[in-house]
Amino acid sequence: MKKICDLAYYYGLKMRIYPSTQQKQIIKVNSDISRTVYNKMVAIDKELYRLKQVKLPLDTVVDRISELESRKNARNMANHYQYMQDKRVDSDMMANAIKNYKN
Repeated sequence: MKKICDLAYYYGLKMRIYPSTQQKQIIKVNSDISRTVYNKMVAIDKELYRLKQVKLPLDTVVDRISELESRKNARNMANHYQYMQDKRVDSDMMANAIKNYKN
């Protein structure tokens, strides 16, 4: 049997799903958290860039840089923002949001 990548053209499959109200809420929560994680990563990188422009070794600047760099993974971000610890939030979704940001 040929692999799909060996074919000259690909076949597609269209599907439509009809999630229940509870499933819609879970999808919405996960997509909102994913967007929030991505935006927080952008904000952290912007702030890190600005702080690293400061050439003076001030204690507050150094402490803030270390805090921001420690917050750049999913677990520490979830510990910092309590609403990300909702039981409906998928941990793989947060990891994928961070991975997509790095790419």
